[in-house]
Amino acid sequence: MLVLIAALLLQAPPSCTLTEADRIANRTLSFSQFDQGLQELPQAGWSLSQRGCYAEAIAAEQDFLIFGPKLERRETLSVTWHMVLNLANMGREDEAARLAATTINDARPPQDGMEWNTYARGVWAFLSKDRALLDQSLTTLRGLEGRRNQINATQLGRLARCFDRPFAEAAKGDACAVE
Repeated sequence: MLVLIAALLLQAPPSCTLTEADRIANRTLSFSQFDQGLQELPQAGWSLSQRGCYAEAIAAEQDFLIFGPKLERRETLSVTWHMVLNLANMGREDEAARLAATTINDARPPQDGMEWNTYARGVWAFLSKDRALLDQSLTTLRGLEGRRNQINATQLGRLARCFDRPFAEAAKGDACAVE
């Protein structure tokens, strides 16, 4: 019995604690290590977000932007976008909308065929409760080719379907899923 309990404890996910040592360790990571989902780095931004540790993820992301390696513009926007999602998942939708606006750049051409600005505007529209802009963004993305555009269109479709619900519920809830 004690062996089983010990085994279960060893399999328990890391806590939401973000220590000063974690922050310092994060500062030595590359962008992809910090932001792109390496499970073996439980103190990194993406890992914290995936566990629902949104406040800690935001703290880690801010620290990484300030003290981490020099990032390319697209990398900074990616970390910032994940802060937007974390704020929104915490129910801080007004703050998330303000931060989301900083990631939109009309001069930025689509990367890898992905129409970033349309997607970001659509999420901003949901957070700001601008139904017309959300619908327009969704229609635009649905009309574009490319896997990433279609993934983002599906996400905007969820937000449109559950427009009057909190972001966390609309973005993840089973009732908001679209085909």
